[in-house]
Amino acid sequence: MDSIFEYRNCPNCGRDDFTVLFDSNIGEDDLQKGIKTVYMLWGETHGRHVKCKNCHLIYVNPIEKASKINSDYSEMGNDDASIIRQPRLSATGSQVRLIKRYGNGTHLLDIGCGEGFFLFNASKAGYTTKGVELSQDAAAYAKREFDLDVEGKSFEEMQLPENYFDVVTMWQVLEHLPYPLATLEEIHRILRPGGLLTTSTPDIEAILAKIFRRKWWNLRRLHINQFTAKTLMDMLNRAGFKNVFSTGYREYISLSMLVIPFLKHLKMYERTKGLFHPSSTSGKIMNKLIFVYPSRLDNCTVIGFK
Repeated sequence: MDSIFEYRNCPNCGRDDFTVLFDSNIGEDDLQKGIKTVYMLWGETHGRHVKCKNCHLIYVNPIEKASKINSDYSEMGNDDASIIRQPRLSATGSQVRLIKRYGNGTHLLDIGCGEGFFLFNASKAGYTTKGVELSQDAAAYAKREFDLDVEGKSFEEMQLPENYFDVVTMWQVLEHLPYPLATLEEIHRILRPGGLLTTSTPDIEAILAKIFRRKWWNLRRLHINQFTAKTLMDMLNRAGFKNVFSTGYREYISLSMLVIPFLKHLKMYERTKGLFHPSSTSGKIMNKLIFVYPSRLDNCTVIGFK
């Protein structure tokens, strides 16, 4: 097997007994492209998806080596930030209200914080925040636009104290990680007793995934773990979390964020992208047309306590 790949056992239960659901369609050229963005993509390429016979987690096997994944994310740009800004600020406001209902204390860490939209709202709500983000461009945006405390590195590189944070959040992160259980175990270590973890990922059993099936946009090269609410709760329990349950929040998406992935999929975006620039009249209109929907339509969100 090419040295760019690594084989892994089930990243949840550790077993090596699975059923192949469908094979990879990633070509050699795809592996050289790196990652331009994690937003507004249509899932055109994906790895070989397998389903663990023991815990039923769906995951990609083999995967690109973790070192290459981290390198690609570190170099990833954030060209879409101006388009997604307002919908993400609205959605992350709903996420903050969610954790306010269940968490106590003010010290909050957001892992994979992106451009800082959630941290900005959490700071306004009274939290003392810290973020970690692999993308150097996204981390720089968060610091420049919102004056946030964000470190541009991987969570694994952080040397954080034990029993320190009151709240840790991971929004759309676990699906990207080669070894998510180890990350959850480290989060458990740095949370204070009674501390809150909230994590959200695409849900391969959600309504939209069932409707679109193999055309579902979250079947993409970047997503190497495909969770359901049940398998995500199972993983939190294995990491030591208690009182684990599934919940939801309000998601927001603009007309631009709906249309752009379709145009990219149809190879029409480059000819029309001027229409979507936030400074153009049409771009301003499409960015203001925002739709609200329950996160459960496409995502699973799980909360657990130390």
